[in-house]
Amino acid sequence: MPQGRPAADSFSPVSAGLIETTTNLLGAPPAFWGRYFTSVAAGGGAEFRRAAENQMLNAAGIRVLPVARQTQNVSGSAAQGTADGAANARDFIVTFGLSLLAAQGGNFYIFLDVEGDPSLSTDYYTGWVQGLAAEAQALSSGSVTMLPCLYASQADATTWSALGAAISAGAPCHGAWIARYPAGDGSMIEWSDTVVTPVLPSPFPVPILAWQYAGNCLNGQIDCSQTNPGIDAESQLLKYLVLPPG
Repeated sequence: MPQGRPAADSFSPVSAGLIETTTNLLGAPPAFWGRYFTSVAAGGGAEFRRAAENQMLNAAGIRVLPVARQTQNVSGSAAQGTADGAANARDFIVTFGLSLLAAQGGNFYIFLDVEGDPSLSTDYYTGWVQGLAAEAQALSSGSVTMLPCLYASQADATTWSALGAAISAGAPCHGAWIARYPAGDGSMIEWSDTVVTPVLPSPFPVPILAWQYAGNCLNGQIDCSQTNPGIDAESQLLKYLVLPPG
């Protein structure tokens, strides 16, 4: 299979130097960069910081893939999911502003971060989806819609089964970002549906949009991903990610 477009994510803020070294590793500028959005009040370098990061990402033409980060809560109740989803939506919308988001189409993916310890519960995911939708509607009067997606390990059968149950019960999921790490130094490798696709549910119920194929690259500064070469990356993924203002 061919390769997709390169992409990256990081725990630390993006800098011009990090974009340069990442581009050298991947062979081209990342099509997207994953960063964390927990809540407006969340602190620490892991959270996206617009004052420090917007200009560099805009100048490089790199879109932000928002990651909803509350990994210790994802096995919890629907009520916990609803509260977290509302906080994630508010953080994303306040960070970029309604006018910019509306000008870029108003529909944006956000990926729930599930690291497998714990795995996802169906109740939490259902509540998270509801919290995202309600808060986006309240803040934007319908001009911005948050489209829920999921990030998790390919091997986390509990999480993917919980997602399948939530979808069967009517909860939307617009796509998956799969983590699985074959051996390698982080440089681009060929896409493999067999390697990337979770075993269950079968058939897999949502489009696989991207593959995180290597972690802790560049001495732990980034994780490396690629878009699915079997999709049209522009129309099925990148148009639903925000380009920060210059």
